[in-house]
Amino acid sequence: MKSSSDSRLTGLLGRDLQGSLSPALHNECYRSLGISGLYQPVDFTRRNIADEDLPDILASLIRLGFSGVNVTHPFKTAVLPLLDEVSEDAMRLGAVNTVVIRDGKTTGYNTDWLGFSAQLTALDNANVTVQGPALVMGAGGAGRAVIHALLKKPVSPVLLYDPDTEQAQATIAHFGSPDIQLVEDIEAAAAESHLLVNASTVGMHGKGGLPLAEHLIRPDHMVAEVVYFPVETNLVQLARTRGCNIATGDIMCLDQALASFILMTDLIPDSGKMKDFFTGLLVKS
Repeated sequence: MKSSSDSRLTGLLGRDLQGSLSPALHNECYRSLGISGLYQPVDFTRRNIADEDLPDILASLIRLGFSGVNVTHPFKTAVLPLLDEVSEDAMRLGAVNTVVIRDGKTTGYNTDWLGFSAQLTALDNANVTVQGPALVMGAGGAGRAVIHALLKKPVSPVLLYDPDTEQAQATIAHFGSPDIQLVEDIEAAAAESHLLVNASTVGMHGKGGLPLAEHLIRPDHMVAEVVYFPVETNLVQLARTRGCNIATGDIMCLDQALASFILMTDLIPDSGKMKDFFTGLLVKS
């Protein structure tokens, strides 16, 4: 029988959360550990809460005894000035997806880049050496997490492509690293790259498509996909037929979630059990 001191209260702040798998995953982590815990989403859209009320909502959760909250769109940047401390990685990324609450004090972290690091590890474990150049397609939030993980490994140079050139330029300016290069000719960039990373929304359920032309993918390419719904995106399917070494998006999604769970609760779930559970969630979704 667990004591009340073993209980945890965590949650998720964001908009349009009805499709999020986080509540099911985090609550299963509690259940598998035999912990009395609850992961509660706070959907600003469904509850008709204004964005400007974020400081009050966060303060309320602190008073209620939450030990942490995940943060998603549109608050990953907006939450930064509300926190007592921010980790070096989150500051570098300019975004927080995990807030840890201890003794009324808040600390912001970003585990998205850790999720992509797990994909790089998966490629390494496939007996290939992850090396640059790496072509990253997509300069948004996921793209920044990918770039941060690549530079930490380190893998360079990073060739950044996005149809929105202004967004790509802003991301490069944000990092201020000579190891990141803006590319406009995706064909030439793919030809010189060893690693291809889709960090865009291309391939998501309801969208489909490929982030680059079919003929640009070679058998010797390593391919990492950030999209996890579906796991078998058009890019993954094509890369598989070409014989590429592949890291699928479910790895990033699961590992960033487990990293945030550990930060918020100081509990360590069985990663194997959670992988099986998460795979089942994706099949049902």
